[in-house]
Amino acid sequence: MKARINDFRYQLAVGAWHRPAIYLCYALNGNRVGVDTWVLIWLAAAGGQLSSSQAVAAESVRHFNIPGQSLNNALIQFAAQAELELIFSADMLREIVSPDLQGDMSAEQALTRLLHDSGFAHRFIDTDTVTLERSLEQAASTNTPPVTLDAMTVVGSKTGEAGTEIGAESMLADVRTYAVSQIVSATRTDTPIKQIPQSVHALKRTLLDDQQAINVSESLINVSGVVPRNVLYSPVIEGTLIRGFRSEQLIDGFTQYYNPGDRESTVNIDKIEVLKGSNALLYSGGSGSPVGGVVNLLSKLPQAKYFGQAGFRIGSDSFYQPFFDINQPLNDHVLTRITGEYTNARDNIDMIETQRFNINPALTLTDNDKTRLTLQAKLSRWQQPEYQGLPVTGSIAGAFRIRPDLFLGPANLPDSHSDADAVWAALDRQINRSWRLNLKARYAHAKFDEKIQTLFGSDGLSADRPLSPTSSWALVNAELFQQQHERSLLGNLQGKFKLGPSENNLLFGADYSRLRDAGFIEGDFGPSGLGVGTLNLQAPVFDTPYGVPGPGLENQFIENITYGAYLQWQSTLYRHFHVLSGLRLGKVDIDFNNAQTGVHVKTDTLKWLPRLGGVIDLNDEVSWFVSYSAGMRGQPFVNFVDTPAPELSNHLETGLKFNVANQFSGQLALYQIERSQVAVTDSSDFQRRSVAAGQQRSRGVELDLLWQPFEGLNLLANYAHTDARFMDDKAGVDAGNRLAQVPDDAGRLWVHYRFQQDALQGFSVGFGVYARAGAYVSNNNRFKTAAYHSFDAALAYETGRFTWAATVKNLSDEDYFQPYGYFEGRVAPAPGRAGFVSVSIKY
Repeated sequence: MKARINDFRYQLAVGAWHRPAIYLCYALNGNRVGVDTWVLIWLAAAGGQLSSSQAVAAESVRHFNIPGQSLNNALIQFAAQAELELIFSADMLREIVSPDLQGDMSAEQALTRLLHDSGFAHRFIDTDTVTLERSLEQAASTNTPPVTLDAMTVVGSKTGEAGTEIGAESMLADVRTYAVSQIVSATRTDTPIKQIPQSVHALKRTLLDDQQAINVSESLINVSGVVPRNVLYSPVIEGTLIRGFRSEQLIDGFTQYYNPGDRESTVNIDKIEVLKGSNALLYSGGSGSPVGGVVNLLSKLPQAKYFGQAGFRIGSDSFYQPFFDINQPLNDHVLTRITGEYTNARDNIDMIETQRFNINPALTLTDNDKTRLTLQAKLSRWQQPEYQGLPVTGSIAGAFRIRPDLFLGPANLPDSHSDADAVWAALDRQINRSWRLNLKARYAHAKFDEKIQTLFGSDGLSADRPLSPTSSWALVNAELFQQQHERSLLGNLQGKFKLGPSENNLLFGADYSRLRDAGFIEGDFGPSGLGVGTLNLQAPVFDTPYGVPGPGLENQFIENITYGAYLQWQSTLYRHFHVLSGLRLGKVDIDFNNAQTGVHVKTDTLKWLPRLGGVIDLNDEVSWFVSYSAGMRGQPFVNFVDTPAPELSNHLETGLKFNVANQFSGQLALYQIERSQVAVTDSSDFQRRSVAAGQQRSRGVELDLLWQPFEGLNLLANYAHTDARFMDDKAGVDAGNRLAQVPDDAGRLWVHYRFQQDALQGFSVGFGVYARAGAYVSNNNRFKTAAYHSFDAALAYETGRFTWAATVKNLSDEDYFQPYGYFEGRVAPAPGRAGFVSVSIKY
């Protein structure tokens, strides 16, 4: 363990603490010794004094999630999660392995289980302080007297929230680091990142707060290879790209399908976990397995301690956003929490005003021993005038220029709406020391209604070129309406056991999802088929009013049923070789019925989907991984000529993972993803319907780094090179063409410093830059946007229960365009410089 905290002395004072803190002891009897010898961990509760029901820390019931590992590391995580002061000699615990600890229990029960068969016992010095001693049996067998700690001088440094994952070697120097040691989404078990043969990333709440993230999309630039969706998109499809291909956004492991409603809110997010590549084994709800990757939003859950937060954020373009987070345990067995947020924001684009809100109640019932049942719900709404972007001609090409902030549409255009409501339950049951059961179920209902007066050009609705020279487009009134009902069941049984030199984790699982999707697409091209009007973008006058294009009767019906069973095996051999393998028997049923065209087709595909990978620890700080996985995904909302076959994928990846002195960590990865049976337009069909025949491939290299060189300073950096191409000409473009919206190169740098000096205590500053190469606007590769960069900066002050923060996005007011995937061939302007200020009070 490193003694790098020696420069950060902080004299411990007696009294009530209003801020969580961790203190490392490195002195005995006034004489310096290394932190290798003695460790003191202090984790005080945020918000001050404990409630009367939690006055005695030993009896306070909490949820513990500590995987089997070295006892030294396990005790560090225990102290953080129990919010106790724990004194022990790290030298005494070398080479001792702790058991897995999962469930709701008191600190007394948890510590007893951790120390079982270790030869050590614990003793409470007072209600908040625990020390370890050799047990009487061990002392007698080794003829060693019990250890008694002498008087101490305590030094350390102020830290962040309790309960954050912490590395033993750094001895909890600062839990407000961005590094995360373990992740759940990749395996559905709490697994160390260094043991997972796949590129996986976790964005902690600490990072989102330091950057003052306004929405989910902007937070995703912190992960390499991710192209976030544009926030101007209506929530009717998930537009985030990972490694060049479309990804899936999940909430607590449930697929969001079209991802409607208020999907940009961060108020209920505890952590964001990102998985790259095919993830067929574990995530196959809605329409099937993801191809590009998974963005899993982990919700804030009820806690055993009473606390709350309320705040307000204001910003440029009449932005205002009240939010709250209230956690209220009713008693030791019933815990509740509710979060909410309302956002009203104009935009630098004419006529755009967005209104959205979400409310997220949660209830946990627990016996504080082996069983925990959590009920959650989400109600969210979104509305905004439909934004179609700008055509390429007049923005980045052509002989004239359109005003970038111009909204293309008449004054009477109604708002588009997107609603999403869901309720789900999760049951977690520790059957015995080896086996654990987890069951989840969800019901969700969603709908959206898009109304648009869109452009029609010489290349149809892509509209990157005018219909008639040199600047006139035809206008089409259109409406898209869809509503979905979804029911999902997920379950797995997890077993842990040792066999010879191996530590093993078996996961038996099954899932079922049934989604019914009904709606219509209607368009009014005018009496002659040449539009309901025209628009000259050199001198735009929007004198053609919007009119409802049809009767609004549902005529397209899709029913997706996906289900399957899987077996996953994780094994660690001789502590340095980690194997992850699995096999899924998955089934995708698609029933597509277009009552308007008379097409009614079904598909029923059953397929084995494997996953295999391994990690070798080259030394204590660097490991090498390699993996293979396959995916199968249904293709929703595609009008097929015949049987709607699912899309298939294969994913190969290799790379390095490293963690140097728990200060410098990251991942370097090389990968290849191949997609087949991609839906492409059948040029021989007069209705321009689709067939499942396209071939695509993505290759690239990615690097993600986290560095904490000293107390208070955090640095995040990433870089991605992505080569995503069509491998044939069946999509109507040349083989070798690049996929639209995917930049060849992109990178992010963020630096944040929390002042340690007494005069500046509570202040923090951050600065970042995001740079991206140009990307093709459409798959024909006719037009390409220019490269751009954007700066952001943040300043915050936190004292006691009060927090004030300010941030500026696009600090230098860079002027650029991004590809905007609206019928292809469109672009969207830069959002411009924007400032935000927020204040909040915690209690």
